[in-house]
Amino acid sequence: MITIDKVSIALKPNVYSTFRNLNNTISYTLGEYVDNAVQSFLNHKQELLAIEPNYKLRVEIKIDWENGLIFIDDNAAGIDADNYVRAFEPAHIPIDDTGLNEFGMGMKTASVWLANKWTVTTKALGENVERHTEFDLQKVTAEEKEDLVVQESACDTNKHYTRIVLSQLSANAPKRGQIDKIRRHLSSIYRYFLRSEDVEIIVNGTFLEAPNYKILNAPYYKTPDGDKILWKRNIDFQMGDYKAKGFIAILDKIQNGANGLVLLRRGRVIVGGGDERYFPSVLFGQTGSFRYRRLFGELELEGFEVSFNKNGIREEDDLYLFMEALRDEIKADEYNLLSQTDNYRQRGKEQYAKISKAIKNDLEKKKKPKQLSRQISEVETKISNTQYVQKNEERIVNAKPLDCYTETFQYNKENYVLSMELVTETETDALYSIVVGETSDGMFAGSKSVSCKINLAHPFFTRFEQFKKGRDYEPIISIFKALALAEIIAPERGTRYGANVRLLFNQYILQ
Repeated sequence: MITIDKVSIALKPNVYSTFRNLNNTISYTLGEYVDNAVQSFLNHKQELLAIEPNYKLRVEIKIDWENGLIFIDDNAAGIDADNYVRAFEPAHIPIDDTGLNEFGMGMKTASVWLANKWTVTTKALGENVERHTEFDLQKVTAEEKEDLVVQESACDTNKHYTRIVLSQLSANAPKRGQIDKIRRHLSSIYRYFLRSEDVEIIVNGTFLEAPNYKILNAPYYKTPDGDKILWKRNIDFQMGDYKAKGFIAILDKIQNGANGLVLLRRGRVIVGGGDERYFPSVLFGQTGSFRYRRLFGELELEGFEVSFNKNGIREEDDLYLFMEALRDEIKADEYNLLSQTDNYRQRGKEQYAKISKAIKNDLEKKKKPKQLSRQISEVETKISNTQYVQKNEERIVNAKPLDCYTETFQYNKENYVLSMELVTETETDALYSIVVGETSDGMFAGSKSVSCKINLAHPFFTRFEQFKKGRDYEPIISIFKALALAEIIAPERGTRYGANVRLLFNQYILQ
């Protein structure tokens, strides 16, 4: 048995501090530890099953915020003597670089990124010693250490595990509010292994489950009364040295975060493991289109190189060309998957009838006798008070925007700049205002300006449960945009005093 009393960390010690500034995410960083455990399991699967017939890889991550600690435990095959020194040497490529830990940087960079101190305790399957090593970033840099002391102790040959403990956590360490996101992202990144049922990943007591989305099972849009088709296209495609296997399908129902492509390599998600999927326009069309929102898939890639931290594909241009060729392959099918996403509409007459009934019942529950007559009377009284109306308008018009979204358009050969400005004005009853003028400076000088201010402090937004998150406002903002356009264009169509509609609307919505 080889005796190890120290390991080299041969690298200018002050370089370690630069690891702290790497562009990374919590989920991908924690994923480096999972990568090492999974690869150890894959390399020694038969030996592990030989001593434990019901063996499953178990990786447990525990974040202890009260004590400022992170624990990563696994029951993989441990770090053996042949790989132990390499495991601590920066940029020392593993003996086998065809696996998940191909760069030989995962544990080192992840640990320094997350913490000032970390320890590794490991017992390799088939060896009779447990090894323990401590890393202290401040000591390493201050004392210019190039070695770490390794403590060895006798242990049962059949035992196998690794425990990493991170302490003195950095500013990069996960916050309490990130735990759900971490679970979601790790579930996505390791979906292939979680589905195999050979691997368990636990984050703060919760067992992760691979995402699974229901696929559309419906007739071809050209033959709505025809047989149902499961709209999933199995992919086995090659272009030169590049290959892709997997599937592209249509979601049964639109679901935020489910659409888009997930790109895997060696069973691990490289792109799409977080909140952002891959949406090549040659496949998905315009952002927000029906195809964009309904198409999804998983592709295992070969031939492509990944970034250093395994969260991107290096050959971006080649990948796009590959997707273009893949699109042409899909379009050649008799039942065109892309055409189905563009043209199929899920709701039939029966579904619309149910929705209609539900809306009617809800409105009838909230109806009050003579309420509408009273509202009209109150609005008429307020709107006849010109001084009151003027003050309301002035307050919202003069309100300082918190944020502003700008779009440009042309109408009747005139250039317009439409600004959707978000304000919080508590001293006005107005929900929104519109002011038309001209821009005098900047790149839009000479264009007509249309300022639509939306009052987020208006009681309308606190009345309904829907308005809890910023993205919940999108439908109502679209309505305000349409109202603004209607108001400025209506006079060109012969409508007089179009602004009166807005003034009345602001009062009725208040009731």
